[in-house]
Amino acid sequence: MGPDRVSARASVVETASSSGGLKPAERQRVDAAARWLDSNLAAQGDPSRASRILIAGDATLPQPWAVAIARLLAEDGDPVLLIDTSQGGLALSAALELPRSPGLAELCQRRAEFEDVIWRDPPSGCHFLPSGRPRAVGGGWGEPGAADRVLRALDASYRTLIICAEAEEAHLLAGNLKRRFSAAILIEARPPGLGRGIRDLFAVFGFPALQVEPLR
Repeated sequence: MGPDRVSARASVVETASSSGGLKPAERQRVDAAARWLDSNLAAQGDPSRASRILIAGDATLPQPWAVAIARLLAEDGDPVLLIDTSQGGLALSAALELPRSPGLAELCQRRAEFEDVIWRDPPSGCHFLPSGRPRAVGGGWGEPGAADRVLRALDASYRTLIICAEAEEAHLLAGNLKRRFSAAILIEARPPGLGRGIRDLFAVFGFPALQVEPLR
C-alpha cells in the first residue's frame, strides 16, 4: 500500500490488552481533558480535517494519558489512531503488551507498509501505531519530511491522531511537520522542573495546550 493514503478499514492486528481501569478521580480528570479538547477543536472550525493531538511530557508520563484519551475518544465511534514516537527504551508498546516493531520508524524509512504496523485495541476500537526501532534502522524518522509524509497519509483515514511523545521528541516533531498539531495535553512532573521539563513546550508551540498532572 502506498504512503499517500491508508485505509481505515485495512486489516489490523488485534491485541487482548484490557481497557486499564482508571480510578473514579482519574476518570473525571480524563473526562475534563476530553471536554477541553472538544471545545478547542470545535473552535478551530474545520470538522472535515483530522485532528492531531499531542500528548507530551517527561519519560513515560504521557503514556497513561495518551492511552486514556485515545480509548475515551474511540468510544464515540470515531476512527482514532494512537501513535507512539519513542526513540529510546521507554516505548508505549510495552505498557500495552504489544510488539514495538515494525512501527513508525520503519514506515518513515520505507521498510514496512501501513497494514504491517497497525494494531487494534478490542476494548475501545482504537488503533495503535508503535514506535518501531528508530535507532536500529538508522536513527530518527528517516529523511527530512518522512514523519510528515506518514502523518499526512494517516490524516486521510483517521478522525483523530493521538501522538504520544517525550518532551524531546515533541520538539523534534514540531520542527519537522508542515501541518502543526491541533491541540496538546502536556504532563508536568511532580515536583515540577525535573529534567528538561514540560514548561519549555509552552514557549514553542503555537496551539492550545492544557497542562495536567500525571495520572499514576
